[in-house]
Amino acid sequence: MGGLKNVYAIGAGMVAALTNESATSKSVYFAHCTSEMIFITHLLAEEPEKLAGPLLADTYVTLLKGRNAWYGQMIAKGELSLDMGDSISGKGMIQGVSAVGAFYELLSQPSLSVLHREENKAVAPVELCPILKTLYKILIRREQKPQAILQALRDETLNDPRDRIEIAQTHAFYRPSLLGQP
Repeated sequence: MGGLKNVYAIGAGMVAALTNESATSKSVYFAHCTSEMIFITHLLAEEPEKLAGPLLADTYVTLLKGRNAWYGQMIAKGELSLDMGDSISGKGMIQGVSAVGAFYELLSQPSLSVLHREENKAVAPVELCPILKTLYKILIRREQKPQAILQALRDETLNDPRDRIEIAQTHAFYRPSLLGQP
């Protein structure tokens, strides 16, 4: 989950900056991003870690105050530009930026599919991860502004986080081929 928490920490920083630290907005983001993290880890790990105890605490603090969250805040406030890159003086490498691209590409592979419950059709796993998709459009493709992260949370078609977790926990999702394993 280390790489994932850095991905979602950037979005958490954006949400914090764009909502003036709204506790409600940050909690909605936390529910959605952790459900995506659980879904993704069930795809990538034969025995995924449970997001509880020390791992949950570490994820929470990373989303609140880690350097990736700081980066998301600075991007959303306009104090940093994406053109400055992901190596920031005094902060070091912002790992979440490249991880957004890597996870997006991994979960977009044409050989993968999961059932989209509402549409009752097979889709790429990334289609069930609207926050990851939005971060990709903001950070990698640069086709959306940071405010898009808030729109992703307001999207009425957004899957209920409970549904995403249930899908992950009740189906055999693990795909060793994702990580180049036989």
